[in-house]
Amino acid sequence: MMPPSCDMCRVPPGRSEFEYEDFTLVEFRPARTYPDDWAGHPEHCVWFCPTHLPLSEGLTHLPAMEALKQILTNLRGESGPAGQGTDDSPSA
Repeated sequence: MMPPSCDMCRVPPGRSEFEYEDFTLVEFRPARTYPDDWAGHPEHCVWFCPTHLPLSEGLTHLPAMEALKQILTNLRGESGPAGQGTDDSPSA
């Protein structure tokens, strides 16, 4: 499992105002299955800081990449016609 770093702002604990335990791992709909002995960070699990956690509400039925696209679309829609005013894009 990857250590916490918000997929929206990409700021890890220690470099943000939040502590390790403040981050929340959100599980979206898996796009694939994993064997029982598999180890790593599943593609459907995304870390969010407390600021960005509310953006994931109501989207956990989607695969993670679809949910992140929807979050970005929503953020751009709130910030004006050209999507100006937000720098909250996840790094791929």
